[in-house]
Amino acid sequence: MIRSRLHLIAALLLATAVQACSQFGGMGGGMRHGGADRRSGQEGNEQRSNETARLSANDQIRLRLTDLRIALNLTREQAAPWQAYEDKVIEMFSDSGRDADVSAGGNALNQIDRRVTAEQSRAVAMEQLSNAAKQLYSTLTDEQKRVADRMLASTVPVASLGLATPSRGGR
Repeated sequence: MIRSRLHLIAALLLATAVQACSQFGGMGGGMRHGGADRRSGQEGNEQRSNETARLSANDQIRLRLTDLRIALNLTREQAAPWQAYEDKVIEMFSDSGRDADVSAGGNALNQIDRRVTAEQSRAVAMEQLSNAAKQLYSTLTDEQKRVADRMLASTVPVASLGLATPSRGGR
């Protein structure tokens, strides 16, 4: 629990630092040597991608949420719909981690039934997340909607799209 909080704090600090650096032209203070920027924008984006790739999936989702919240520049009236959306994303991500090993134990039919139940629960959670997103989106200005159109979908946790790994005991 403490470790996950430390990861969250580190991700939020990273997001804030990256945001601040991008506003002021990077860590070197901006313009150097006759007005040329120390790093090109492309190099900065690649560095950010490399740093983000090292984060856990949980931290990546939280970082995307933070980036989106900053980019939207929400008003006080939009804070409650944003919080409802963010809570649903985090709840859904937490639930997906708990359901990851749903098929372990029991006979094949029990394993399949548990997987079906988990997918039904995920569908309900996706519907709730969609409703929260619609509520948030309805409060946004046209400019904020353009930002949301680019970034909002990337904050939705994606279910694993692979086959379950076979157990070691059988064929």
